[in-house]
Amino acid sequence: MHRSIAERALGSLGLAVKEFGALSVLVEEGPLSQQRLGERQGVDRTTMVAVVDELEHRGLAERRRNPDDRRTYSLHATPTGRRVLGEANTAAELAEDEFLARLPARDRRRLKDLLRRLVSP
Repeated sequence: MHRSIAERALGSLGLAVKEFGALSVLVEEGPLSQQRLGERQGVDRTTMVAVVDELEHRGLAERRRNPDDRRTYSLHATPTGRRVLGEANTAAELAEDEFLARLPARDRRRLKDLLRRLVSP
């Protein structure tokens, strides 16, 4: 249910959930190799190529030669990608609010805290 709400919210910006995730990681962590980005998201190589191709096609991310290893590329969020991510974060927050609407505010905060503990290092 949450995924369909998120897909609808992000779809209004032309983003798929995996594209949103990839763009979020690039903005938060800085340039990464395509392989590292895929590992970070738990996405297989083939899917990651399609995600990055779409981000690049839309001007949201770009591949640049890695200055430390000219055989590889690093992925960078573009200024447009950062702007779209800001809009996407707002859309994702609204989707989250819609999904959690049946819970009282106190329970929402508690749930988010518990989930952060599970996924944070």
